Amino acid sequence: MKKEELLELGLSEELASKIVEKYGHLVTKTRLDEVIAERDSYKTQLTDRDKQLKELEKEVGDNAELKEKVEKLQAENKTAAEKYEKNLYELQVNNAVELAITGAKGKNNKAIRALLNLEKAEIKDGKIIGLDEQLKKLQETEAYLFEATKENKVPAGFAPAAGNNGSQSGVSGNKTYSEIMSMLAANPGLDISKL
Repeated sequence: MKKEELLELGLSEELASKIVEKYGHLVTKTRLDEVIAERDSYKTQLTDRDKQLKELEKEVGDNAELKEKVEKLQAENKTAAEKYEKNLYELQVNNAVELAITGAKGKNNKAIRALLNLEKAEIKDGKIIGLDEQLKKLQETEAYLFEATKENKVPAGFAPAAGNNGSQSGVSGNKTYSEIMSMLAANPGLDISKL
């Protein structure tokens, strides 16, 4: 988390600095999941290839047979690499979508995800191109799926009366209620509309 994000959450400058100093070097959970999945995939590919090499060492018989085995293994390795790339891409898309929905304050990630068009999703810098626009459109059309944003609006009101600006009683200008009442008591027939 960045210092600016912590400040937006209402933390003090000092506390935000301490948190970033102590924990700023940590990797996000989604990135960690991606790296772990990638590592596990490499481990399984490595063990598969080791098994394949041991089988080849045992079967180093006929040259034509060996060539056929190598071609078969190459095709299998190509298929495995494509499958790995596809799985890694899907993991990156899933993580990017989850982060974007969470960032947009979505209430139900599954429901929101079902309304998104992710068929031709392209990832750039860990984000899906066009996803923010889709989420904004959903916030307008399906607002119940998102938390309401609280805006600090100043309530509409009125400007208080300016007062008498230091004018003295008996001199023209705005009068206070008590001044008007004392004038009416002294002059019962006084027209107060001209005061």
